[in-house]
Amino acid sequence: MLASTTLRRTPFRGLRRLDISRDLRDIAGLIDKAFGGEPDQAGQAVATEFRALSWWGPLLWGLDRLSMGSDAFTGFVWIEEDRVVGNVTLNRENFAPTRWMISNVVVAEPYRRQGIARQLMEASLDFMRARRARQAYLMVRRENQAALRLYETLGFSEVGGKATLRLDVPPRPVAETPLEPGWKLRSAVFRDAKGLAELARAATPEAMQQIQPVQPEAWAVEAEGNPGRWILSLLGLGRSHRWVLEENGRILSYLRLDISRRKYHHLRFVAHPSARGRVEQAMIGRALNLLHQAAVLPVLADVGTEECAALDALRARGFAESRWLIVLARRMDADLLQKE
Repeated sequence: MLASTTLRRTPFRGLRRLDISRDLRDIAGLIDKAFGGEPDQAGQAVATEFRALSWWGPLLWGLDRLSMGSDAFTGFVWIEEDRVVGNVTLNRENFAPTRWMISNVVVAEPYRRQGIARQLMEASLDFMRARRARQAYLMVRRENQAALRLYETLGFSEVGGKATLRLDVPPRPVAETPLEPGWKLRSAVFRDAKGLAELARAATPEAMQQIQPVQPEAWAVEAEGNPGRWILSLLGLGRSHRWVLEENGRILSYLRLDISRRKYHHLRFVAHPSARGRVEQAMIGRALNLLHQAAVLPVLADVGTEECAALDALRARGFAESRWLIVLARRMDADLLQKE
């Protein structure tokens, strides 16, 4: 009698390329656990997007095999016990052929401090080198010192950052700060798009612009009477206020306040470097005074980390730091020259 032997499949473990036909739901769970508590719920939004994409897995897999989507959405995963426990996502920045964004670098808690994140990152850098990338960048929380040390050993260095501050109680109204002679504070209008793009270029550190060039369309302002604003208000999603502070027709600063009825109010501010320290009280004070009659919700304020005066003005009104993201970049040019 022949003895029968049951063959047991040894589960794969280790690094492999992200498979968009089957990995997205597991990655969504990883992201939700790691970043779901973000103050602006960005982590939850990414996880939700991955879960939605997972329903289209076979179609996305087909596009990937046809090389139609491989560079638009790719990355690497680490497998343990037949499940994804680590991930890194790669995207071309605005489909530029040489700039890449690294995101969703996450390892499940029980598998951390085992070198998995380093292997995911090294595989990502090799992948980008093979595609002749010249720049790569990522964002990391300032308090995540372990990740910062890892990225620095891989050749990344700080080029900028974004701070999110939070206020949980309604701001008290204050007297508005008088404007300096020659200043004009008004609502932003459609024709301001060019001036706002120029302001963004002046306010954004040069090193940041090398990896994320200012996109003029991102600073477009809807024309008055745009039906989109009316629809948002009708749906109960609130409304937006946008102001510019100008001097002799030159925009010195810009502020956008999104007043919500559901989750949180959102404030964004940017000032020209030559005007920093002079414009913040007038702009931020006016915006916060509007919230006195709005729904009682938390207020989130996004400001570039180089905007020290704006950060001080927000803290003076009771805001506390909620998230501080550091942008790190790595030039790949030297790697290409060595290969050549």
